[in-house]
Amino acid sequence: MGERGPTIIVIGAGIIGASAAYALQRAGARVTIVDDGGDRATDASFGWINASFHHDEAHFRLREEGMAAWHRLSSALSLPVTWQGTLCWEESGEAFDVQRDQLLSLGYAVREIGQDEFSRLEPRVAEPPDRTLLFQDEAAVDSARVASALLEGATRAGARRLRGLRVSEVVEQSGHIVGIRTDAGVTRADAVLIAAGTGSEALMRQAGAPLPMLRRPALVLRTRPMPPMLAHILVSELGELRQLEDGSLLMPAAVSHQGDSAEALTETLEATAENVLTRLRRLLGAKELDWQDLTLAFRPVPQDGLPVIGAVREGLHVACMHSGITLGALAGELVAQEMLEGVSNRSAALLARYRPGRFEG
Repeated sequence: MGERGPTIIVIGAGIIGASAAYALQRAGARVTIVDDGGDRATDASFGWINASFHHDEAHFRLREEGMAAWHRLSSALSLPVTWQGTLCWEESGEAFDVQRDQLLSLGYAVREIGQDEFSRLEPRVAEPPDRTLLFQDEAAVDSARVASALLEGATRAGARRLRGLRVSEVVEQSGHIVGIRTDAGVTRADAVLIAAGTGSEALMRQAGAPLPMLRRPALVLRTRPMPPMLAHILVSELGELRQLEDGSLLMPAAVSHQGDSAEALTETLEATAENVLTRLRRLLGAKELDWQDLTLAFRPVPQDGLPVIGAVREGLHVACMHSGITLGALAGELVAQEMLEGVSNRSAALLARYRPGRFEG
């Protein structure tokens, strides 16, 4: 498979690049993945797959399709996706009711539960809330492991990797995309996909297409491993939390990190770690918790906060978004289909609002 398909270079080996490379190679392309080996936002992701947090109905539908795509992809590759559901009590009062009613009107799998049921589901939470929303169909992934599994799947299918190379430009000749330039010279290809996270802005600018990005640093804290404590993803007024396979607890430093708009870190790392631990200990009543890792990443957030997926011009495509975990599997499917077969009715409907051309003019 792939011997006579087009040659495609995928710039980036995070969750988006890995998913697209896997889908492209499986669909018959001859893929080369180019990665500079630098830090990836994927490695510092909370790993939450959801559609409960969205900008509007169109964005909700895209994220809902993203969840369905993870079912397809995880079945095909036996990926470590945990469909554990989410307990959410971040909002209260009228805001809680608005969130519940809006999700119900969209047909989302959401149910309000009381304090007693919450305590049965999560007995380790020290102060169980009076009301909670249960999103039973949501999931979590170890994003770094999943990206690695997708890259391995792509290479098993015939893809090649160029590692430790920084792409300086997309190369054109006579108006046609012919490859990329790295520190090692020009590597030729029939088409190029820019999936370089925060590095996508500079590559797009060099290619003559605007992709304005926001500066969004994020810290994620991981504790030392603990015995089993949690069965669900938790979204509370104290922050978002989940337990990993090795027993460690993972919590973004920012409360409500889905909407975090900070452009810079405002505390020392020591103060940040202590603040997160204080919230964790209060939430779980576990004074013995201690932190092990504090990871910084810069999230790839386009200027309007929405995904950017599609053709820049013939032979050049881009896929860049903050919601790379929720949308990663779907982005891979749609990018592969559009690069190899063209725009379909499905991709046109799903991606109409998320094309790169919206930043031009």
